[in-house]
Amino acid sequence: MASREFRIVSNGIHPLLLGMTREQLDRVMREEPKVSPSRIAGEEVLQFESANARVVMRKGRTVEIAVTPPANVIFKDKPLFQDPSVWRAVVAEDGDAQECLGFIVLQKSGLTLTGFHDNDPAQLAITAFERGRWDAMQGRMKPLGMQANGG
Repeated sequence: MASREFRIVSNGIHPLLLGMTREQLDRVMREEPKVSPSRIAGEEVLQFESANARVVMRKGRTVEIAVTPPANVIFKDKPLFQDPSVWRAVVAEDGDAQECLGFIVLQKSGLTLTGFHDNDPAQLAITAFERGRWDAMQGRMKPLGMQANGG
């Protein structure tokens, strides 16, 4: 089966959008997810295995969306996971990339990237997150050095 295509948009990774309800997710994904509790109280994780997508819900709304290969994530008509220049373009568009716990955190864009800057294909992922989700980690963030290995 061909991998699912997603697009980076301002409010998620289309067709998965921040703020969606479970009913909206079910209509878009057409797959029964595996549901498990999150490590954060009051949240649950929905794993859409055939789409390589994970959604975190709180109070009935989507607060985080993660997508991994082999799903195809498009940014400005270019494939994020296949073209190393694309992650750098995502970082450049945000303009204030930070690194924290191995994640590239793009607070302005509401995105994190993993596996790109440290050239770790097994960790490749993009996550869209609700504003404020990374605020508690602000003191541990440092500016991203773009001389990193990836791409």
